[in-house]
Amino acid sequence: MGDKRVYIMDVYNRHIYPGDRFAKEAIRRKVELEWGTEDEEYLEKVERNVRRSLQEHLPDVVVYNAGTDVLEGDRLGGLSISPAGIVKRDEVVFRVVRAHDIPILMVTSGGYQKRTARIIADSILNLHDLGLIGPEFPYVPARNSSIPLLSRAVP
Repeated sequence: MGDKRVYIMDVYNRHIYPGDRFAKEAIRRKVELEWGTEDEEYLEKVERNVRRSLQEHLPDVVVYNAGTDVLEGDRLGGLSISPAGIVKRDEVVFRVVRAHDIPILMVTSGGYQKRTARIIADSILNLHDLGLIGPEFPYVPARNSSIPLLSRAVP
C-alpha cells in the first residue's frame, strides 16, 4: 500500500470482489464487470485497460495473475468467459506487454473446475506457438539498472 512503484490493475466481478476496502484502495485501475460478462466485452476491456495502465505506469516487470475463475460455469467468479476467451485474454496481455519490451511473469490462480488445468495448458502452448514465451525469448535488462531481470539463455 502506498508504494508508487507498484501499480495494480484488476479486472473483476464487482459484486463479489474485492471483499474489503483496504484491498480495493490498493488497486490503481479498477475494471469492474457485471455478472455473466462474456468474451467480447471482457476481452475489449482487458486490452483497453492493459494499454492504458502501461501509459500511466511503465514498469520494469509485469506480474500477471491469470485467474481462471472468470470461466463460464465457475460458481465463485460469476462471469461467462469461454475457454477460448481465456486463451485469447492471455495472448492479448502478453502481446501488449511484450510490445513495450517489458518482462512478464504469469502466475495462475482461481478457477475451480476440473477443466481449468487443460485451459491453462492450452493457453501456455498458444503463447509458446506465437513466440510470446520460451527460452529463446530475448534477454531484457531492467530500465533503471545494470542487473538483468531475465538471465540469458544458456545454449
